Amino acid sequence: MTLYRLLLVLLLAAVVGAGAVYGLRGDTGYVLIQRGDLAIETTVVNAVFLLLAALALLYVAVWLLRWPLRLWQAGARRGARRRFLDGMIALVAGRPGRAGQQLLKATRLPSLKLPALIAAHAAAHARGDRTEEVRLLDLLTQAAETHDLATELRARNELLDGRAGAAIEMMVPLAQASRLSPMGARWLVEALAARKRAREALAYLPRIRQSQQLPPDELARFVSRILVTAIEQTSDAINLHALWADLNRDEKRLAEVAIAYARRAVQLNLIAQAAQEIEATLKHGWSAALVLAYGALPPDAKVAPRLKHAEAWLEAHASDPALLLTLGRLSRQEHHWIKAEDYLRRAVAYGAGADAWEELGRCYAEQGDTERTAKALANALAVQHGEAPASLMARHSAEDLLAPLPVAEERDDMGIPRLPGARR
Repeated sequence: MTLYRLLLVLLLAAVVGAGAVYGLRGDTGYVLIQRGDLAIETTVVNAVFLLLAALALLYVAVWLLRWPLRLWQAGARRGARRRFLDGMIALVAGRPGRAGQQLLKATRLPSLKLPALIAAHAAAHARGDRTEEVRLLDLLTQAAETHDLATELRARNELLDGRAGAAIEMMVPLAQASRLSPMGARWLVEALAARKRAREALAYLPRIRQSQQLPPDELARFVSRILVTAIEQTSDAINLHALWADLNRDEKRLAEVAIAYARRAVQLNLIAQAAQEIEATLKHGWSAALVLAYGALPPDAKVAPRLKHAEAWLEAHASDPALLLTLGRLSRQEHHWIKAEDYLRRAVAYGAGADAWEELGRCYAEQGDTERTAKALANALAVQHGEAPASLMARHSAEDLLAPLPVAEERDDMGIPRLPGARR
């Protein structure tokens, strides 16, 4: 760029010189400068060149006089940039105290003032210095470029201090003016959820997704948590249905969300709807937590027994401990004692743990078998404490519940025997 400008200046000088030669055409003109007894006579051409030479000398003199100042300013800029870099490195390296010191020194350079203030505020927040945070936020508020950011940071501090209402009051005007940042939207969602207004927060979830401010797994957990909170905060069946209708298909298929809906539906005596949603969700993806929630639903005389429906899942998940435990619970609810004992024995064998033993205790208790009830519950406690369960003879067969399961012969569609668990 400097060479380009120099070429332009030389070209302009050549054009001016050519124009001057053409305008004079041999007549150099006459200039007389007289003051008192002093008189200076020369041509116009010489006068112009002398004037230009005088201006050039004046420029060189000013440049030389300012050179020490420029040298000092250059050193100050280099020092400020070095302190800014050192402060950022210290902040990332986990030394917020040193970071704050270096960054505050870097604010002396005007071009680095706002970035250094933002980073210094991050350092103060990292070390928990709220007094310094407030002071830095006051400085950031004074600049138009960082006014909105300072407002969001104040709202975050209010949220962290348990004043979600104040945080909402600060961020809602920014959201209404479309000036709320994606991170601010996330804090607003947290504040609304804390104030039992999670339903309103759902409108900001698409923007948080689009911003990609969170890794995919963390984003999924965040969205799931807010959806679960919104479901839990519904006041009645009408609001629950309206909220569920507003969710998209992918949101409804989240296991945690479906479980939260089922629990809230049970609380509102909507057991049939809870079972239907869990069944629909399991069609699109298997989840042990959903299966356990299905088994935990209370029986309802208005709803067809769920055992037959759940047994259809055995074909694809015959060794799933969660499914076997659920089948045992459903069998107990319908008083199918032989089935319940068989399913729960298989659940124990496949690692269902203390829950399976506890369910066996309930099963025996409902049959009036106090001895087996006590032994089953004792095994549940033993497993919970990492101890080996004791031997327990089954009530409906002459076998120990801890004995290895018999391996049933499996055949393919052509009737040819195959190894257990082999792909069909």
